[in-house]
Parts: sequence; structure tokens; C-alpha cells
Amino acid sequence: MHSLRIYQRGAKPRCIPFAYYSLSTSPYCFMVAIPLTSFPVTRLRHLASISASQSVKTCGGTLSLFDGNSQVEIIGQDPANRVHHLTPHLLARNTNSGGVMKEISTKVFIHNNRLLGFWKLFNSNDTTARQLFSAYLELPSPRLQYFSQEQVYTLLSKLSNIKRGDEGGILQYLTVIDDMKIGRIPIPRQYWNMAIGFVAKSYRQLSDHDLQSGLFLWKEMEKSAGVSADVTTFNILFHLAASSDMPHLPLMMLKEMRRRKLPMDRFTYVNLIMYYGKQGNSRGIRNTYREFIGMGEFVDIVFFNAIMTALIDTGEPQAAEDILTHLTRLPRTKQTTTHYFTVRESRLHKDIKELKKTLGQQGFDTNIDFDQQLPIPNLVSFAIFIDYHAGETADFGKILSLLRGLSECGIESETSILQSLYKGFALHGRLKYTPWTLQRLNAVFEAFVDGSYPIGRDAALWCLRAYVVLAGKERGKEIWMLLKYKWVEQGGDTSEILEVEHKLSKMRQR
Repeated sequence: MHSLRIYQRGAKPRCIPFAYYSLSTSPYCFMVAIPLTSFPVTRLRHLASISASQSVKTCGGTLSLFDGNSQVEIIGQDPANRVHHLTPHLLARNTNSGGVMKEISTKVFIHNNRLLGFWKLFNSNDTTARQLFSAYLELPSPRLQYFSQEQVYTLLSKLSNIKRGDEGGILQYLTVIDDMKIGRIPIPRQYWNMAIGFVAKSYRQLSDHDLQSGLFLWKEMEKSAGVSADVTTFNILFHLAASSDMPHLPLMMLKEMRRRKLPMDRFTYVNLIMYYGKQGNSRGIRNTYREFIGMGEFVDIVFFNAIMTALIDTGEPQAAEDILTHLTRLPRTKQTTTHYFTVRESRLHKDIKELKKTLGQQGFDTNIDFDQQLPIPNLVSFAIFIDYHAGETADFGKILSLLRGLSECGIESETSILQSLYKGFALHGRLKYTPWTLQRLNAVFEAFVDGSYPIGRDAALWCLRAYVVLAGKERGKEIWMLLKYKWVEQGGDTSEILEVEHKLSKMRQR
């Protein structure tokens, strides 16, 4: 490594590290790769002793280095006339270096094209995360030398839109995090939290290795990077621990939060209720709810969804359905508070009273204030029960009733609802006198491919399993051709498409 001494009018000289190829035929011909920090490129003078006196002149964002016989032109990526990182563009003209010089020029051309290609994708709103990451991997190592700190954070944000179960997307994000560690670029807490959160929520099946990875990131964040965990970090760690086979680990996380005097927020309580549901602890669910109400917090639909899910997990599905029934009777728009208490009770007042009565009968605190926000059911509220009946009870009539309720509430269906229906056909379609018939499956499939539903891995697999069970392997292959065409048309992930195709070949009609 050598350095160019750069002088700027009215400023102290700065030494910028650079590397070059020195050719025996011409000591002045060299390739420059300069990882620069940001500085204005106007009125610069270059006083370097590289066998000759040379000068630096600027034009816009371009820095040109001349020695009289050869030229090295270096293009900056920042359009605002500030150079962050400079890359070679044109090497040594009027040189007799022959094949060696041609080889270097070819390398520089490829190098520069990759950078220009990456920044074009980086600045485009139509670029997918996978396309951007592929271009990122093509950059010469160390890749982050071409980024300002702000651009690195922008890159992370562009890669952070990861669907549940997208393990490839998680690895993309973590690769950039690893590059930041190597380059000693500060990682703010929010990006550490995202990294731990992707491990906690995005893998389809959480293994012991995944649990250790999440805990290691937490340790590295605090011990190596010196970034203290906040309540959001612990909420993520609690969720990670609750998904593991270690039932006491979530409570240890909660104990550590209290030791650090970090106050529990509403997401902590939601996680705790879901945890007690998985543990089959009905008393824990109700005590957590009571503690939350005692804090004076309002209970929104997210909290009620957690309660209903936990009740189903503890074997109280009817109690959960009673809550949903009363929630669906609430008006979609909140009335003014004067409607709550009038001589003649409004319907809203009556519906809330019935909801509180139902909660009281099930052991929940009824001291709830709905002045701030009405817990209006959303898609998740209905999806909880549709998936439950499709997987457990096979009650097709109940599912039809839930679908009508979904429509009456003005909520549009999504892929997750159809996926649950496919699961029901796959699990119960082989039974005699079942309402889960091929005719109904065809109706669901037509809605799937004719509508604007995005196709995903899990929905595609349940759909194909349903057809293999009800109509045989050959019909399953025919459906796959239609589904695959639609999926590719939507820009589906190639690796997921190939995975589904492989699993279809292993399916058998039972």
C-alpha cells in the first residue's frame, strides 16, 4: 500500500491509501484502487513523488491523474460532487506495455462494470432483494469499501424485507452484517435486533443451532460491539426462546429483563400470553392479562388474537370462539363516547357489555376501557379459527361460517386462508362421506389462480398434496404445471419452485 498526498486549498494535506500495478516497461503506468473517505474534489493539487511531478484536475465527480504520457481516470459514485469511493475507469493510453497492460485493462473494465451495475440496481426502486444481493456478491472484496456508512445502512434496509420462512433472505442480511463486522463498521441496535429477529421468526423449523445463533448474536452485540439490549431485543429473544424445546428459557429472559429494570411493553405481554398457551397454562394466561389491564393499557385486536390463540392451545377453543363472536358484533367504526352512556343504551354499549360478560365468565378481568380503541377483528382473527378447524376438527360448515364472517366484516381473503383450506382437503379429503370434496377443492383452486393471490412455497405444497390425495398423482402434476406458470409469472423464487417440484415427485396418493 502507498499513499497519494492530497492538498486542498485552505486545508491540511490528507494521505489517501492506494494500491497500484507497477510495470517494468513504464514506471508511470499503474492501476489505482482508492478506498476514499468523503471529501470535496474541487481545486485539488497532487504533490506526489512517483518518478515524476504530476497534477490532479477535477471535473464534476471525476478525478483524473496525468503524468504526461499516460492517464488514469477514476470515477466517483456520488453524484453530489463528493467522492466516497473511487474506481478505475481508463488505464494508460500511449503505452507500449503490450499484453500485460491489455490484461490489466480488461480486469479494470470488468471491475468497473460490476460497480456500475451494482449502483444502478441499488438506486432502482424495481430491484428485488435477491437481485441486489447477487450484484453485491460480485463486488471485489472487501465489498463494503465501496460504500459510505449511510449507504451500508440503506443496503441493510433494502435486504430486510424478508418473508417468513425465507432462509435465503436471512442469509443475505446476515452476510452483510458479517461484512460490517469485518470492516469494523458500527452496527446500530436496530440492525442487531433485525438480525436476531430473522433468526427467531423466519426459519420454518427452529433447531438448537438456530437458537444458539440467535443467542450468540445477542452476546456479540453486547460484548463485542458494546451495544446494550433494549426491551425490543428481549422481546425478540423471548420469542426465540419460546420457539425452542427449552420451556424455562423464556422465563430466564424475563428474569434478566427485570434484573436490568427494563419495563415490559405490550409486545412482552403478548409474547408471554402466547408462551403460556403453548405450555397449556390457563392460569398464566389470565394472570398476565390481569397484570396488563392493571397497567391501564388498552386492549387492541393484536392482544385479543394472542388470547384466542392461547386459549385454543390450552384446549379451550369454545371460549376463544365466544370472544370472536362478540368481537365481530362491534361496529367497524368507533362511535363517540356520548353513545356509551345514554338513557337508552346504544347497540355499541350492549355489545361491549356482552363482550365483558363473556370475558368475565372465562376468568378474565372485565375492567377494560374501550374509549381509546375498539378491538375490531382483522384477517388474523379469522385465520386463527379457519386454520384450527381445517387442521383439527374438519368442521367444513364452521369454516364456511367464518368465511362469511370475514366477508361481512369487509376483510379481503389472503393466501394464508386458502393455504389452510388446502391443508383441510389434504388431511380430510380421503375420508368417506367427507364434505372436503374434489369439487370444492377445484373451486378453491380456481379462486387461487384467477385472483391476485401471491403464490408461496407452503401454499403450493398444501395445494398439490390436496390434489394428489383427492385426484391422484397425475392430476397433481397437471395442477402443478398451471400453478408453476402462474408462480413464474409472479416472479417467484426459483429455488422455492424447484423445491416444490422435487417434493411433488416424492408425494404418494394414500
